Amino acid sequence: MELNPNWLTAPIVIPSLAASLGLSISYWGRRQVDTWQYRVTLLGAFANLAVAILLLVVTLGGQRLVLQMGGWVAPFGITVYADGLSAIMLTLTAILAVATTFYAGGTLDDRKRLNFYPLTMVLVMGVNGAFIAGDIFNLYVFFEVLLMASFALLTLGGQLKQINAGIRYVFLNLLVSTLFLITTGVIYSTLGTLNIAQLAERMPDVPRSVQLLVAAMLLIAYGTKAGLFPLFSWLPDSYHTPHPAVTAFFGGLLTKVGVYALFRIFPLLFPLILQEWQWLILTIAGLTMLTGVFGAMSVNTMRRVLSFQIISHVGFIIMGFGLAANVDRRLAAFGMTAGILYLAHHMLVKTGLLMAGGAAELIAGSGSLLRERLAGLRQLQPALAAIFFMTAMSIAGMPPFSGFIGKLSLVEGAVLSGHWLIAAVSLFVSFLTLLTVLRLWQKTFWGEPVLPAEPPASPIRLGLTLTPIALLLALSIAIGVFSEPVLRWSETAAYQVLDRQGYISAVAPTDVIEYTGATDIETTDTESTDTGVTDTGGTDEE
Repeated sequence: MELNPNWLTAPIVIPSLAASLGLSISYWGRRQVDTWQYRVTLLGAFANLAVAILLLVVTLGGQRLVLQMGGWVAPFGITVYADGLSAIMLTLTAILAVATTFYAGGTLDDRKRLNFYPLTMVLVMGVNGAFIAGDIFNLYVFFEVLLMASFALLTLGGQLKQINAGIRYVFLNLLVSTLFLITTGVIYSTLGTLNIAQLAERMPDVPRSVQLLVAAMLLIAYGTKAGLFPLFSWLPDSYHTPHPAVTAFFGGLLTKVGVYALFRIFPLLFPLILQEWQWLILTIAGLTMLTGVFGAMSVNTMRRVLSFQIISHVGFIIMGFGLAANVDRRLAAFGMTAGILYLAHHMLVKTGLLMAGGAAELIAGSGSLLRERLAGLRQLQPALAAIFFMTAMSIAGMPPFSGFIGKLSLVEGAVLSGHWLIAAVSLFVSFLTLLTVLRLWQKTFWGEPVLPAEPPASPIRLGLTLTPIALLLALSIAIGVFSEPVLRWSETAAYQVLDRQGYISAVAPTDVIEYTGATDIETTDTESTDTGVTDTGGTDEE
């Protein structure tokens, strides 16, 4: 199946149009603005999902989609690129956007009147753009778009704790963005281009000291966005403050943009440095796992525990990235396959778990795990208790859920590569994760029910709240049960990520601007000669 590359504009255009229309509705002052914005956002989210699935089918079938914006050949124009990894990330983002919109429709309070839904579409547009950007500068631009949208969502409502968390969040991220921009300037001044394919061509000719400097700066920038050790402090300090719908969307999505950038850039630009730094990456992965799980065991509110768990499980994903730095191509592909599989699992399941935890917090009127403020919800909300338990088992890596397949693949890859220590660390952290989620379930759903400390500002619509969580849980079970095709798709994406020459050939950067109208001029000259008309303006001699 061949697909026109112009479809690559849809993941940016669709959420942009949905956000614009939603904001226009607010500007017009129409009655029930939030209801109409909700409908427009749902329509945009489903359209975005349909396009993402189309791109997924095509790219996993072997086609690499490349669009040169404005007809300018690379690297002179803006390149948009999609392969299996890009399409997987676009599809997962679209699924989370649909699920979060439904969840927000069932749980959101007065913040739905503050343009919550258009802001989510702006966020989706920024994330989608980052996944298909074909040059370093536009990757930076889309990082900034999603940063602005995420800051607005984080502080939506104007509560003091939100403002404090938002200031810390945006301050650290702006510092990292500045580092990213400086790195972009260094790259352009050194190599004379920002197109990723042409950078892959030219980077081997750059002095090794410059390569190491650029690689280190990008590792710090992307690692901070991903929440890696020791650059994760912004995440647990901010994710517990906004509405649970925002926390769920952020938890499943934002750190994965930084992970994607690592997956995309390093195998293309720094394959040898990546192999040399394998020990460093695996060490960072192990420390990220341990820090996250120990942090989750030390805090006493629902969303703080789940926020620290995000850090821990990003460590598992980076473990796959480290295994992909193997000299042996087959072992490298196996490690990248495991990393991509665990990335997909975590995006789906972590979002579902944050939704379930947020629903429990809203029903109980408190997120504290102390003094049994959340106790007894099993009797009040048995369906929520069951969904929360199964989602927690998936994040802990228990069969038959996707977490089991993902962690088993990572451990197998580590053992085959001879990295026994990181395999042992991952198993230890998995055990501690199981204890952590069992503690959460016991503190939240076991015991005798208590009256809510603070009733929710608006009643929760259980149907809209539980349905998206159940959908994400069903996807987790499907990945666990039908693991063979999912592993095959992840393997296809992994080989495409590691295929430097395939990426370069698909984009085909050139240092010569070809004049696409040459054929038309030659035809015109011939026709003029045949009719006896002298053409005085189109000869080569002139």
